[in-house]
Amino acid sequence: MNPLGILNELLVNLAMLIAGVTFITLTSQGQDTRESAVRLLLRYSSSVLLGLFLMTHSVGLAPGLLFDFRGVVIALAARRYGLVAGLLVALPLTLYRLSLGGAGAWPGVANLLLVAVLAGAGTGLARRIPRYQEDTVAHRVWTALVLFGIAHLPIFLAFFLAGKPVVQALPIYLTLTVLSALGLVAAHLVKQSRLQSLSQTEQLKQLVFVDPLTGALNRRRFDEDFRRTEQPAFVLLLDLDQFKQINDTFGHERGDSVLRALVRTLQETVRSTDGVYRLGGEEFAVLLSPCDEMAVMRVAQGLRRRVQDLVAARAGLGGEQQVTVSGGLVRLDGEKRDVLRSADKLLYQAKSAGRNCIMTNLPLGPMADGSECRPLCSTGMLPALG
Repeated sequence: MNPLGILNELLVNLAMLIAGVTFITLTSQGQDTRESAVRLLLRYSSSVLLGLFLMTHSVGLAPGLLFDFRGVVIALAARRYGLVAGLLVALPLTLYRLSLGGAGAWPGVANLLLVAVLAGAGTGLARRIPRYQEDTVAHRVWTALVLFGIAHLPIFLAFFLAGKPVVQALPIYLTLTVLSALGLVAAHLVKQSRLQSLSQTEQLKQLVFVDPLTGALNRRRFDEDFRRTEQPAFVLLLDLDQFKQINDTFGHERGDSVLRALVRTLQETVRSTDGVYRLGGEEFAVLLSPCDEMAVMRVAQGLRRRVQDLVAARAGLGGEQQVTVSGGLVRLDGEKRDVLRSADKLLYQAKSAGRNCIMTNLPLGPMADGSECRPLCSTGMLPALG
C-alpha cells in the first residue's frame, strides 16, 4: 500500500476512535463520582468492543505488522480506573491479536501490556471513583509521547522477527508513536469536555435545587419531588425549637451552624430514596418514600432523637445545650396544599404539647418497644424517647 493510502486508513481509524470515545463518555456521571457496577460494566464492554472494532480496521504496515489505535482505548481505561482496568481491557484484545498470527503477534501483545502498565502507573490498582486530573495540553502531549515511545519499542522486535532490517522500523516507530500520542490527547480532550459539561450541569442543579447555606434540597425541588414520589409516601414537617433564642444567645453565625448540623444529621439518617428539604428559615421537610406506615413512625422518632443527641455538639454550642425539633407527620395523599396544611397543624400541636416531639394523624399501633402510643384529642403523639 502506498504511503497516502496508509495515512488515509490511519485517519479513518482515528475518526473511529474519537466516535467510540464520545459514545463511551455518554455513560459518565461526572468528576469524583463513585461509579455504579452497571455503569462500569457498560463502560468496560464498550471499551473492549471499541478496541476490537479498531483492530478489525487495522492498517497493514508490513507483513505481519498491523497498527490501529487500540492502545489509546487501553490507556484511557488504565489512566481513569487503574492498572487492573487497563489489563482487563487489554486481555481480550491481546487474545484477538494472537489469533491473527504473524511475526508481529507477540510484539503486538507486548505493546498492549506495556500500554496498560505504563498508563496505569500512579493511578493505583483499581478505582471505583474515576481519576480526574487537570493537565495542560503540552503536558498531555509529552506524557503521551513518553508512554507510546516506550510501548512501541516492540516494533523493532517485530521487524527483526519478520526478517526485515531493523533500521527500517525507525520511521514507522516514530510515526506510530506520534500518531498514538495524538490519538490519546484527542481522546482525552473529548473525555474532559464531557466531564466539564457534566460538572457545569451539576453546578447549575446545585444553584437551582440546593439551599446554599445548609446543603439541603430547596423548596423548588420539594415541589417537584412531591408530585413524583413513590407511594406509600409520607411527609415529616420539622421546625427547630426556640431557634430565635439560639440566635439571640449564640449569634447568627452559630445559628447557621445549627442549621447545617441539623441538615447533616437528617441526611445521614434517612435513606437514599428519601429527601431532606429546607422550606424556609428554620422549617424543614423530610419526604419518606416508599415507607411502611409502622416503620415511618419509628423513622420519625429516630430522626427526632438523632437531632436531640447530635446537633448541639456538631454546631459547637457546648455545655449542656440541646437542640430539638418538633414535627408533624402525615401521609402524602392529596393536594400539596392540603398535605402541608395538615402537617403544619400537627407541628404546632407538637409545639403546644411541650416541643421535642412528633405529632401524627396516622393510626398508631405497637411501637418497637411494645408500648402503645395513646391518642391525644384524636391525634396520636409520638412521645419523646430521650
